[in-house]
Amino acid sequence: MNQVNPAILHHKYSLEDGHVAAQVTNVDGYRGIMITDKSDEYRKNSPFPSVLSLQSIKQNPQVIKQLKIVGYHIHHGSLAPKFQFLKEKHGLPMIVSFRGNDATAYPKKKKKNLQRLRELFQSGDLFLPVCEHLKNEIVKLGCPENKIRVLYGGVNLDRFQYRARQLKENKKIRFLAVGRFVEKKGFSHLISAFAAVKKQHSNVVLTLIGKGPCEDEYRKLIRKHGLGGSVKIVSWASYKTIHKKYYRSHIFCAPSCTDQNGNQEGIPNTLKEAMATGMPVISTTHAGIPELVTNKVNGLLVPEGSVSSLAKAMNWMIQHPERWETLGENARKKIEKDFNLTLQLKKQKGFYDEVLTMR
Repeated sequence: MNQVNPAILHHKYSLEDGHVAAQVTNVDGYRGIMITDKSDEYRKNSPFPSVLSLQSIKQNPQVIKQLKIVGYHIHHGSLAPKFQFLKEKHGLPMIVSFRGNDATAYPKKKKKNLQRLRELFQSGDLFLPVCEHLKNEIVKLGCPENKIRVLYGGVNLDRFQYRARQLKENKKIRFLAVGRFVEKKGFSHLISAFAAVKKQHSNVVLTLIGKGPCEDEYRKLIRKHGLGGSVKIVSWASYKTIHKKYYRSHIFCAPSCTDQNGNQEGIPNTLKEAMATGMPVISTTHAGIPELVTNKVNGLLVPEGSVSSLAKAMNWMIQHPERWETLGENARKKIEKDFNLTLQLKKQKGFYDEVLTMR
C-alpha cells in the first residue's frame, strides 16, 4: 500500500492559477491543500485539486489528523493573522511568505497592522521573503533573523524556451510591459518615457497587458501624448496569450517604483519570465530587482521614477540591436542559475523539512 505524503495547508488571495501555484502543488514529499476563509470562494479553472475551508476545520478539528496535515503556509504576510489559531490552538507549524506590500505598505497603514506582524513574528516558525530586500524590511519590522529564509519565486524553464531577439529589416521594435495597473508598476512613467522615445524613433510600439485602477490614467496619458496608434492596452489576458506576447516582443520593460503609500515590489515574476525567454529587459533599481538584473550585463537598470533615465535606456536599446542577443543570453543564464523553479522548489522542501524536524 502506498504511503500518503503529509499535507501542508496553503492560503493566498485566490484559488486562481498564478505564479504561486507550483509552490502549492509541486513540493516533493508534501501534498498541498488550499485553505479558504470562505466556503464558496471562486474557483473556476483552479489548478488546486484539494481545497478545505476554514469553517470546516473549526467545525471538525479531527480533519487535521485525518488528512495528515503537518503544517501550513500563508503566502502573504498580511493574510496570516487570521490563521494564527492553527498554530496556537492546534500546534501546526506556521510558515509565512512576504511578497511586497505586506512587508512595506501594510505595516505603515495602521498601527494595528504593525502590532499584528510583530505578534506573527513571535509565534511563526519560518518566514520566507521573496528577496533579500524584503528580508531586510521584515528584520527592521522586528522579525528574528534566525527565522528567515529567502525563497525566490521560480520560473518553470520547461514552459519558457530561450529565443534570441533580432531586429528584422523594416519591422517595428516592440516594447512590452505586463502587470497589474497599479502605481508601483510604474507604467505611467513608461508611457511618458515612450512618448519621448517616439519623437526620435517612428518604428516603435508599446503594448501594456494588465488591469487595475490606473487604467483610466494610462489612457489619458496616451491621449495627451497622441500615442493612440503606437501604444496598445490589452485587458488582462490569459497566461497562454501573455506567453505568446513575450515571444512576439523585442524588449521588456518593468519600471517598478515605490508608490505614495510606500508599497514596493519583491521581484516582478513577469520580469523573470521575460528574461527566461531571452528577451532583453529594462527595469529599475527598485526593491529586489537588482538581485536579478545587473546593469548592461543581463539588462538595463535605471533609477526608479526617472522618466528621462527610462527614455534614455529605451533609446539605447533601439540604437543597439546588436547587443540584444548577449543581454538575452545572460538573462536566461541568470534565471537558470538562481531563479529556476526546480531549484526553488527543492529549497522550499528543505525549509519545510527544517521546520518539521524542529518539532
